[in-house]
Amino acid sequence: MNKNLYKLFYRDYYGQVNFSYLFSNNREVIENNQAQIAAKNEELLGATLAIIPECKRTNVQVPIQVQYPGLITGSGITHETSIEGEFKLGIHLDYTYGMPVIYGSSIKGVLRSAFVNDPDYIQSLLDEIIEDKTIEVKDLIKDIFDGQERDPENDDPIKGTIAYKNKSIYKRDIFFDAVIISPDSTGHILASDYITPHKNPLRDPVPISFIKIASGCTMELRFRLVNSIITNAEKLALFLKILQDSGIGAKTNVGYGQLLTK
Repeated sequence: MNKNLYKLFYRDYYGQVNFSYLFSNNREVIENNQAQIAAKNEELLGATLAIIPECKRTNVQVPIQVQYPGLITGSGITHETSIEGEFKLGIHLDYTYGMPVIYGSSIKGVLRSAFVNDPDYIQSLLDEIIEDKTIEVKDLIKDIFDGQERDPENDDPIKGTIAYKNKSIYKRDIFFDAVIISPDSTGHILASDYITPHKNPLRDPVPISFIKIASGCTMELRFRLVNSIITNAEKLALFLKILQDSGIGAKTNVGYGQLLTK
């Protein structure tokens, strides 16, 4: 049975490290620390899947497969002590079950960013997916991401302003964490990798080791979507197209975080 990976990575990972190496150059201490970290890495990479049960409030579940080279989440979380061999970047892990996840807030953020930053792209998708050609991107942003709907009674035609009002919480879309539901072909859910930032052209780059969701894993997107100015089926079609086009997580510009619906 797995240990809780959240506890292993964020609480126990450095538990047996002798931090006297920070004040001395004792070779025995350094090598022992490296051995402790290597053992923790092996335990993390050998972890098997424990499926996180879905929340009863979800009404949409969609399997997606992580494409090569994998998916990076939580890379902004500090996880480093300058010990050789350690995983230096964080990863998003469910606190209770310890499994890797894509936070619902991250999914919502990627989708919102597409709507706000590239409305022409969203409009092109609407033209393909949605029958009602009068739907405007700005109204969808209010509807899906801000939990607001049109309030025509309070429009101000003189000033040319359009009024919105908050929707009931029962009429709002909810973005749940995406979870792994099957491992890769070798039975793994995590894999190690390196990135090599070139910060100074006059110095040799230092590779940064990190842990990622393994390519080939199948994850499940989970939502509670409601019919509003567009149907929940139309919302889902929009979301899937955006996520497949943009990817999710860190380093999507170099190929990470690419998804394929199954």
